[in-house]
Amino acid sequence: MNSADLFFIFCDDQQFRRAKAIKNILIGRRTVSNLYWALEYNLLDYVDSLHGINFDDIDHTLHRLQQQKLLLLDDQMRVKLTTSGMTKRQQILSKLLPLKYLKIASQYDVSRFLQRFVFATQIVSEYSYSNRKYYPQSISFFEDQLIKKWFIQNKGQQLPELFHQLLTDFLNWVNRDDLATILVESLSGHHFSGKTEEQISNQQQVSPLVIQICWRQLYSCLLLEIFKKKVNEPLTALTTNLRRPIISNSSRQTYDLFIHHPEESTAIIASKRRIKITTVYEHLIEAAIFLPISQFPFQRLINPQIMDKLEFNQPALLGEWSYRDAVNKIPQLQFFEFRLYQILRRKQVNGKST
Repeated sequence: MNSADLFFIFCDDQQFRRAKAIKNILIGRRTVSNLYWALEYNLLDYVDSLHGINFDDIDHTLHRLQQQKLLLLDDQMRVKLTTSGMTKRQQILSKLLPLKYLKIASQYDVSRFLQRFVFATQIVSEYSYSNRKYYPQSISFFEDQLIKKWFIQNKGQQLPELFHQLLTDFLNWVNRDDLATILVESLSGHHFSGKTEEQISNQQQVSPLVIQICWRQLYSCLLLEIFKKKVNEPLTALTTNLRRPIISNSSRQTYDLFIHHPEESTAIIASKRRIKITTVYEHLIEAAIFLPISQFPFQRLINPQIMDKLEFNQPALLGEWSYRDAVNKIPQLQFFEFRLYQILRRKQVNGKST
């Protein structure tokens, strides 16, 4: 998929941002480097929100946009939008719900929910016409069995009326014809076959990526609407096991050991977990990035003398301070301490101390 609109949506005219890091943040490549840049660019809430989307060669796209004078591109493939690029950005954002609704797709596996809901809608629609046959969807065996079991258990609960009311109320909340069309035409039903993102993008005169983001936003909001229903509501079964952990399970295990055993060194924890000490550092950096300052022991991990030297030498643009430059001034500085210091200061600047 072409990545052009990705950079218009997630870049601005104030800060040069690493293009590949932005892509990797959004599709969920959770390296500590990508997560750090997510923090630096205020994109932590969008990590993995575009999971499953495959982008084409971004270098070619970026050079084309540079030639069109829509963005500036430096020799490190960092991007900053021009005035024309910011105009384009506003045009694209006007096609979406407020961007905050994409954050839900970072917290929940919305693409799986979308597949479930589309399949469930098709089955219920055909059922309302007393038809037991339907075109199979591209869905995993597990999801297929989950939906079929759900239908058998709930088909006596007036499902056609329930779906009709849910969609009617939800589209009234959306209150935009273009977005309502994008949602409805993603569905399949009796004598109605859902359209692809390419078909809808041609119809709506936007890129396929914008359609994908619209779907993530709309189905995120629909998911939250179902969460508001009663616990025994038939539709809540469609939301099973969609929650994503904020911190990876492995990083959480390392962090918990570190917190609950303050007397143990990182080397001992590495031995207990049977992982490399560098992996322990990566796990702790991930925890430091995602957790509030009050929940992470920065002072325990950064030598006080090193902290003083870091504070004395830090430049105005802390995020662009390279470890190579820092270690030239502080020879005993370890990368682990350097990155933790950057995280701590960025969180303080962002106001995320609690």
